[in-house]
Amino acid sequence: MNSEFPIEKAIINLITSYKSRITKRMRPLGLYPGQDMILLELLKKDGISQNKLVVELCVDHSTIAKSVNRMIKTDLVKTEKSTKDKRVTLVSLTEHGRQVATHVQDVWLEAEYDATNDLSDEEQRLFIEMLEKITKNLNSK
Repeated sequence: MNSEFPIEKAIINLITSYKSRITKRMRPLGLYPGQDMILLELLKKDGISQNKLVVELCVDHSTIAKSVNRMIKTDLVKTEKSTKDKRVTLVSLTEHGRQVATHVQDVWLEAEYDATNDLSDEEQRLFIEMLEKITKNLNSK
């Protein structure tokens, strides 16, 4: 290996390439970074709390609050207080938001396909397994 930090370089190159590809395809949708992830999460489970989005997306509450407010202004989501607990704000997709979220999902599926199209199922499984181990190693220190 010719690089002093080959793992770091490989990870950074992968993240940069993947993020660049996704960002290019999200730009025409007028989304800010991270809004695609919120849309995908709401596509899986609509009408969830902002706190649940914080946990699921591993971001801080102010980031979610700012993104949700921006997304309300562009008619992607709407919010309402929970009938069970008025302190809880629930976030739901609007019809426009659902259409955009479906497009976002297609972009992510296409990127995943393109990234793995010449890898066998076994290679994909091993790749994911290795990344999970590396992540676990880094998080345990």
